[in-house]
Amino acid sequence: MNHPPKKKYKNPLMPEDDVIDERHLIDLEDSVDISFEDRVSIYWMENKSFLIGCITVLLLVVAGYQSLRIFKDRSEIALQAEYAEANASEALADFAKANRNKALGGFAALSTADAAYSAEEYEKALEFYNLAAAILEESTLAGRAQLGQAFSLYQNGSTDEGLAKLNAITADSSLAEGVRAEAAYHLAVEADTAGRSAEFESFAAQINASPLAGQWQQRLSYYQQQTQ
Repeated sequence: MNHPPKKKYKNPLMPEDDVIDERHLIDLEDSVDISFEDRVSIYWMENKSFLIGCITVLLLVVAGYQSLRIFKDRSEIALQAEYAEANASEALADFAKANRNKALGGFAALSTADAAYSAEEYEKALEFYNLAAAILEESTLAGRAQLGQAFSLYQNGSTDEGLAKLNAITADSSLAEGVRAEAAYHLAVEADTAGRSAEFESFAAQINASPLAGQWQQRLSYYQQQTQ
């Protein structure tokens, strides 16, 4: 396709060296005849540096993510090994304090608190139940820690504070149903012992209304049979 030669427009404000070089410009009519492959080739030549840069950045991001995953997995394996060693050497209390920002540290604190409670060391039990409650987020484990707080307070002489904690547990919908039912059971028994029948019926109704409180429904039924 022949066209008459184009006249270059000279801008008097533009130096001669800065005049646009039109040798590499594609005529609009000629561009219609360019194939798709040629268009891709032209786009690649014009944007090669940018595309290579984008690919390089993407590869670096992927490599960094994989490295982080590997590092995290290795760190978790190392922490589990430390936990096993601490458990074997009866040093879970130290492990819990050293890892108070990790879930495994919270589990170590809960185990330490349970052992202290069984040994009737209620002050120590309360310390580690408090630590476990501050770390653990899973609803059942967090609930266990809070129950431990309530029972430790009660057994250590802070009766009203312990009962208030149990009441708070029964009203906390973020905790597991079984945990809330256990708190309600103990409050029901306490209310019945004190002769507060309306309060007993309220806690009994909460237990019986829960579809996940089978164990505590059975215990409540047994308690009622024994006290009739």
